[in-house]
Amino acid sequence: MKKMMSVVLGLLGIQSFALNDGKPSLTDEQKTQLEGLLGKDFTAKFEKFLSEGEGESDASAGVELVTNLQNQHQASVADLQARLTKAEEERNKLQGAVLKLSFASEEDPKPSLAVELPRKEGKKSIMKVDLSKGHYREMMSFAKTGYMSANATIDVQDLLKEFGTYLSQGPNNFQLLDSVFNGFTSAGLFTEQPAVTEYRSIMPLITSVSQQFVNKWTPSGHSKFEPLKIQNRRHKINVPIIPSAVLTSYIFSMYRENLAPDQMPIFFYIWQNLIYPQLMQDIELRMIWKGRYEELAWGSVNEGQAGQAPEKSMDGVETIVADNFVAGNPYDMRYFDGGDFDWFTASDKEVLEFVDEFDSWMAPIFQAMPFPVLCSKEVWKRYRQAYKNVWGTGSGTENHNFGSNAIDFSNKYLVPVDGMYGSPNLIATPPVNLVKLRHINGVPAVINDVQKKDYEARIFGEYWMGAGLQYGPMTFAYHKPGYDPHALVTGVYGAHNEYQQFKGTNPDKSVVFGGSGSASGSASGSASGSGSGL
Repeated sequence: MKKMMSVVLGLLGIQSFALNDGKPSLTDEQKTQLEGLLGKDFTAKFEKFLSEGEGESDASAGVELVTNLQNQHQASVADLQARLTKAEEERNKLQGAVLKLSFASEEDPKPSLAVELPRKEGKKSIMKVDLSKGHYREMMSFAKTGYMSANATIDVQDLLKEFGTYLSQGPNNFQLLDSVFNGFTSAGLFTEQPAVTEYRSIMPLITSVSQQFVNKWTPSGHSKFEPLKIQNRRHKINVPIIPSAVLTSYIFSMYRENLAPDQMPIFFYIWQNLIYPQLMQDIELRMIWKGRYEELAWGSVNEGQAGQAPEKSMDGVETIVADNFVAGNPYDMRYFDGGDFDWFTASDKEVLEFVDEFDSWMAPIFQAMPFPVLCSKEVWKRYRQAYKNVWGTGSGTENHNFGSNAIDFSNKYLVPVDGMYGSPNLIATPPVNLVKLRHINGVPAVINDVQKKDYEARIFGEYWMGAGLQYGPMTFAYHKPGYDPHALVTGVYGAHNEYQQFKGTNPDKSVVFGGSGSASGSASGSASGSGSGL
């Protein structure tokens, strides 16, 4: 009996049976498990065996146990043998196919002219465009004649079909999707953290803990958590496309005579050349540095109403530092008393001294850490020019990279940030303190739907992003009094519903065509026009 009970215990994966009135018994779960392994008849006999103890049933139950186990083993062996035979047959087929291909002549693949074509067995086809569609006919006609017909257009249904094909294939087909949160220019400066709606660091502050020995309890060392709350914000993309307005640009941008038509899908053009670059520009120039969050009252938003400006959808890092300064420093950041320093009216020597004093002012524990001092490109260029003027006289043409971004006799270095354009401020903090947030997935498929409405194809997308600083005391900054980073967004690049690619040019240095030549202006060096905070 002990041997049979030991075998059953092993099958059930338990050490012992539960006791019922002092006798071993099966639980309902164990009974179900044993029935699945050895059948209901054996399980019933085994339960009787447990309740009645040793007797005549001992021998018969033991024989039946062995018989069931043998049958189970034989069935498993037969199943494995059948699988092995099938695998051997598949291997022989593959070897035959390889042998056949080794003697066949190699042919170049030919592009197909339609989506639906018969497929030969064993051959796969990539996505094909349908040249019966109007926009592809116009494309081929343009390639041959050099001009387009006056009635050239794209049917919305055709566009939706192409969008749908690529959306169904997911982000793996587009490397661009994999860099939505890493593609803007300053992304490498941030430490990425997952968050749902907000994030607080778990890293504490701590006092010194070591002391001279004495044989009494003398506590020394205190820790506390002072993390700042970094809010994760939900963003979206709603882009209407009127296909008839896209066709000309599509042909000029996408036609390549060395490519087959099936390698020129219109969706790839729209995403890569239009939506993706603008999304990166919105994040860098309007949101993650100079944004200021403005809560939307959802009930007051009507269908079809113009969307909110991107710079109002999250708080940017530079704005957080500036607003904290104006609010009296509730986050206990460290601010350098540089007064109303002007980078362009100051002498070259004064510029170098200012940066050196800022570096020397940081707490000693942070002076030992190498990390960047973030600034605008204007400040970075002014510092480099001042350094060359003071220390590199005569070296300008021989070595235009004289000096470097590193601050002399320091392990800190200046890093120009695109999103800090026009800023007179400096921000220095270890990289671990500068955080950008993502949601559950680091790289969601930003475009998640395309819908047809009248003559439009409407593109829908959604993603999460937030940014901020984990600890105030680990943030060292110079903030020029009166400077508001958020105001520069429209001051330099204009409203979000205007074309922004050529904004920020100094109007005083622009040629007036049809006039008397170039207008005279100041030599301030700012490329940000009247909106500069410098």
